[in-house]
Amino acid sequence: MGQAAAAGGMSLAGLGFTMAGQYLSSRGEAAGEKFKAEELEQQAQYGELKAAQTNAQMTKNLAITLGHIDAVRAAMHTDPTSPTGAAVRGEIEETGEMKKEITVENILQQKRMDEAGAAYQRSLASNALLGGDIGMLATVFGGVAGAMKSMPGTPGTPPTPSVSDTAIY
Repeated sequence: MGQAAAAGGMSLAGLGFTMAGQYLSSRGEAAGEKFKAEELEQQAQYGELKAAQTNAQMTKNLAITLGHIDAVRAAMHTDPTSPTGAAVRGEIEETGEMKKEITVENILQQKRMDEAGAAYQRSLASNALLGGDIGMLATVFGGVAGAMKSMPGTPGTPPTPSVSDTAIY
C-alpha cells in the first residue's frame, strides 16, 4: 500500500510539473508574439510619419521645379499665358503629383500591412495563452482519469481478486 501512495504522489507531482511547463511555455510564446506585435506597431507609426514627410518634401520639390520653369520662361520673355508653355508646365505638374501620390500611397500601404501584422501577432499571443490554459486543463483531466482508473472499485478497472475467486474448487 505504501508503494501505491508513493506512486500516486509522484503522479500528482508529475501532473503539477507538466502543468507548470505548459503554463510557462504558453506565457513565453505569448510574450514573444506581443513583442513582434509591438515592433510592427512601431513600424506602422514610423510609416505614417514617413508618408507625411515624403508628401511634404515631394510637394516642396515640385513647387521648386515649377518655379524654375516659370523663371526660365520669364527670362526668355515668353508669354506666361501661352498654351504651349501652360501645357509643358501642366504636364510636369501632373507627373510630379502622380509620382508623389504613388510614393505616399505605397508607404501608407506598408503601414496598413504592418498594422494588420501587429493585429495578427496579438491574436497569436491570445491563442497561445488559450492553448496553454486548455493544455493545462487536459493535463488535469487526464491525470484525474488515470488516477480513477487505478483506484479499485471504479468503473473500468478490473476487480481485485478475492480469496474466494482464487480458491480452487
